[in-house]
Formats: sequence, structure tokens, C-alpha cells
Amino acid sequence: MSITADGPAKDPLITDDWHVSTRIYRDPSIFARELVTVFHRTWVFVAHETEIPEPGDYRTAYLGRQPVIVNRSADTGRINVMFNRCRHRGSQVCQRETGNANFFRCAYHGWTYSSSGELTGVPFDDGYAEFDKSAMGLVHVPRVESYRGFVFASLDAAVPPLPDYLGNARRYLDFIAGIGDGGPELVSRAHKLVYRGNWKLQIENTIDPYHFSFTHKSWLDILKDRTGKSSPWVKNVRTNPDWRGIDLGNGHAVHEYGRLEDAGENAHAIAIGELIPFNLNIFPSLAFVGAHLRLVVPRSVDETWVYLYPLLPRGADAETRARILRDHEIFYGPAGFGSTDDIEVGFDRVTQGNEASASAADFTLMARGLHREVVDEETGVRIGRSSDEVPQRAYLRRWLELMEAGA
Repeated sequence: MSITADGPAKDPLITDDWHVSTRIYRDPSIFARELVTVFHRTWVFVAHETEIPEPGDYRTAYLGRQPVIVNRSADTGRINVMFNRCRHRGSQVCQRETGNANFFRCAYHGWTYSSSGELTGVPFDDGYAEFDKSAMGLVHVPRVESYRGFVFASLDAAVPPLPDYLGNARRYLDFIAGIGDGGPELVSRAHKLVYRGNWKLQIENTIDPYHFSFTHKSWLDILKDRTGKSSPWVKNVRTNPDWRGIDLGNGHAVHEYGRLEDAGENAHAIAIGELIPFNLNIFPSLAFVGAHLRLVVPRSVDETWVYLYPLLPRGADAETRARILRDHEIFYGPAGFGSTDDIEVGFDRVTQGNEASASAADFTLMARGLHREVVDEETGVRIGRSSDEVPQRAYLRRWLELMEAGA
């Protein structure tokens, strides 16, 4: 079965043999629908607690396209997630990405709210015959929960508890939460990139070792020149049984660079791909790669914002923290080798190619490794080889379930 914004469609979006219609990347009606069926009905990552450690600290974020404020109340220290929208005429009340404030004042007409969202000031309030300030505070998002310092929010009051939603992905978040001396810190702000393409392209790319040897060949060539040795990447992707992609359920997926249960102290070595010995997607828009947290924000069917936050282990010395930042800049920064390759080859060219919608082959193929997937008898998760598209099918399978449920 398939759907469009108006209900069941004649042509399937995803077939049983995993031909995926390019409409899911370029149809504005599908994008409008997935904002509701996906981003309004799941848990969405909005902040890490280390970004708002003190009372009054805040950061702005998005639930799909809806702007929110994530903060700690100045008086109680409670974590709030509130819509960034004045109750008078709808202007955003908080413009900066981060800061500390005891109140939020709308610049349009001066309505003022406490850090907990209560309406505390209305200029010229004699203009209202009857006015109940207590009923006009900033609106809080229905559900907010934190798991090991990772703060999620949901627009669905009936969404399952966050630990249940995370399911098999929890053991990987637990690993990340245990790095360093007390977990990671997101204190260095983020590199930000914008590309003219669909948000799902970044999700697919994040957990795709198959592309690395080709898209990032220039980087591998540089490493070879520096070390005098060819990268073992291609061999590992093709033959290493401990490099594997796993469908964790609920749309979450992981690619392990060695089995997690075998990860020892060496797994915490500070270098790209070694701080965390796996790539992890948390459905729908959170990911972890190497030594950074990646947050994907959909803006339109063909515009996506991506935030890349270096993960700095608490307790690490200045040299170690600096090395993480320099490694992050070299590969993921605006003048780096990784993100620039991905944007041009993985996003721009794919978006341009998908404009060939009159083609008889108006689909992408996500069937790689389908014939050799295995199901773990103990956990029930699907497992494939490193170059297989098990992780991509994981998120698309859940995406389609939600889209069909909302049809």
C-alpha cells in the first residue's frame, strides 16, 4: 500500500522488493503529510542537558517545522519545552539560539513571559474588558522526557514512554552517555549546513558505509599520502563480519564497526570514528557519527538544515578536547572534506537526478542485501553486511508505517 497527502495512491511509494518512489523526496504533499504523521507523532530530540545546565539557560529548536524553546525554569530548574510563539499575535518571543533569561519579551507588542512560560506583563492591559493572564502563557509541548541527558519532546500526548520508544537503541545511547568521565558535553555549539534537498537524504547517508570509498575518495587519498598506506575501509566494508548494519526496530538503526559487546577502552580513543564505534540513527532525525551528534531539521520538501555538534567527553583534558574539535573541523566543518562531498554528491546530485520524474525508472533501489538479511533469534533485529541497506530500510519501513497509519 502507498499514500499521498490525499490518501491511498495508485502507485506504491515503496514496493515489497524495495523499489522506492522518488516522490517521497520531491512531492510537497508528501512532505506536508510526513510533518504530521512522522514529526508530530514520535519523540524528537530537542537538546542535551549540558546545553542548558543552569536555571534560566535556554536554546531554541524545532519539532518538525514548529519552533520551540527548550529551557530550565529560572526558579525551579525544571526543563520546559514551549512553543516559541507569543499568545497575542504569534511573533516568536525568543530569537537567539542560546542564552540565559529570566523572562521572554515579545518585541512586537511587549508581552512578557516568565522562564516557565507564564504571562507576566501586558502593556496597556486596560484595552481588554476581561483578561485572564493565567490562561495566556506560552503553550507547553504535551510530552517532554529525558534519557541519559538527551531531551526529547513530542506533540503527541499519547506517545509511548521514551524508553519504550528507544527500544533496542537504548544500549547504544547508554554507551554514548558513558563516554569520558560522566558522559558527553555539547558545549562547543554546532557546525550548521543547509542543502537544497529532502531531509531523508541525510538520514540515509548518515548510516551508509557503502558510499564512503567513492564519495570520500579524495579524503582516503589524502590519508594514504600522509601515512603511506591504503585505507582498510574497502576491505572491511566488503569482508569484515563485525562491520554490520542492524535494524533496531521503531525506525532506529545502527552500523557497528566491531561488535559493541567487544568494545573496550580502545573504543574511547579520541579520533573520528573511534570515540563511538558505531553510527546510530534515532528515528526520525537524530544521529551519532564518530565523535559528533547530528540533528536533521526539515524545512521544506527541498531544503534541510543539519546541525553537527562535537561530543566532548567530560573530564577530558584540554589537548584531547582540542583534538576532537580539530578532527571534527577537518572532516565535517565548512572547509572540511566530508560534509562538502556529501552535499554535492549525496544530496545535490541526487536531488537533481530525481527531477527526471518522467523516466520509466522513477525510483531508487533499496534492496541491497535483502536476500541475505538475518534475524537475530534472541532480539528479533534484522542484521546485514556493512554495505547492505538494512539501516535505510529500517527507517523507511517505520516511515511508511506511520504514513499509512495517518492516511
